[in-house]
Amino acid sequence: MSWTNYHSHYKYCDGVDDIDHHVQKAMELRLKSFGFSSHSPVHFENKWSMDSKDLSTYLEEIDHVKTQYAGQIEIYKSLEIDYFPEKSGLIQNFQRDLHLDYTLGSIHFVDVFEDGQPWEIDGPQLVFEKGLQEIFGNDIEKALRRYFEITIHMLEHDCPTILGHVDKIKMQNHNKFFFDEQSSWYKDYLSQALEVAAQAGTIVEVNTRGLYKKRASETYPGNFGLQRLKELKVPICLNSDSHHPREIIGEYENTALLLKELGFRELMVLKDNVWIARPFGEKGVSWK
Repeated sequence: MSWTNYHSHYKYCDGVDDIDHHVQKAMELRLKSFGFSSHSPVHFENKWSMDSKDLSTYLEEIDHVKTQYAGQIEIYKSLEIDYFPEKSGLIQNFQRDLHLDYTLGSIHFVDVFEDGQPWEIDGPQLVFEKGLQEIFGNDIEKALRRYFEITIHMLEHDCPTILGHVDKIKMQNHNKFFFDEQSSWYKDYLSQALEVAAQAGTIVEVNTRGLYKKRASETYPGNFGLQRLKELKVPICLNSDSHHPREIIGEYENTALLLKELGFRELMVLKDNVWIARPFGEKGVSWK
């Protein structure tokens, strides 16, 4: 039994430490398969996306450790790519032009302020409140509807291999109440996105970062979303969204136990560059 992680960041975006230290820690944790997915460059300045000038070095370093550790751990090359409806096609372009092993598509920005700066929905609370007020007139349902509309647009027009933290916008609820996650309208929006994910054939990640960073009481998605994924028979993978070597399998054991309780029996893993479904338990994935 061993774990995998296909959502990880290091020094070229908002992660820390060298790529080799991440690989060494992954091997120490006995991972069989590990993917690097730093935040892709975007068309505006922000504090956490990769600078376009570092992209070639990032890719070269991953290719180097792939060769260096061949036979010890499978290393995969990816990007977490921000999706913007007006730039649809970017995910597929990145995968083709950069020869990525897979893509991870996420929504971190929803529409723009008057000055053209995109609204970051998972950043500081003050930024969230500013965008909610100035772009959506403090109408949280309208903002959430737009968030899931963009998610659906990505799935329909530029579908990634893995859908990242589908309901991460709920992290804003952790310190201040913005909306009721049990409300029928919220569940409807999330459910619609997951239904489109099922139709699109993407893998949906179960992301544990909110738990070990104490920014959420559930995974992304939470229990309702997980139940819908099970009902819709959507393939899932378990990812930690690690930004430091010590986070590589953060909250995996507890999350695996929850997934088993909900009726999940398999996780998607990359083995020999092919996605396959494998049985799992609280100690990892079975590779036999």
